[in-house]
Amino acid sequence: MWLEIDAVNAPIKKKDWDIRPKPPVDLELRFTVLNCKDIPMMDVEGTVDAFCRGFFDTKEEVQETDTHFRCQDGKPDFEYRLVYQVQYPRKNYKFTL
Repeated sequence: MWLEIDAVNAPIKKKDWDIRPKPPVDLELRFTVLNCKDIPMMDVEGTVDAFCRGFFDTKEEVQETDTHFRCQDGKPDFEYRLVYQVQYPRKNYKFTL
């Protein structure tokens, strides 16, 4: 908000300000999953099939990393990139991994 206080006898000056919202910009967001640690072993053999899943707002644009089948040490190395096409500004910036 702008507030200008001028003297009563000052000449009137007219200023035009463009206050329309900026158009959305298309961006590419790259989320890199390198490695994990302390993954609990969930199978009865003491292993886990580890993967990561990520999405914005809704589960419509779900992306997953590759799956490390039968990981035994709880430290899977992914070196995987999830790439999303997003618009800025966005109403909700919630990202779930």
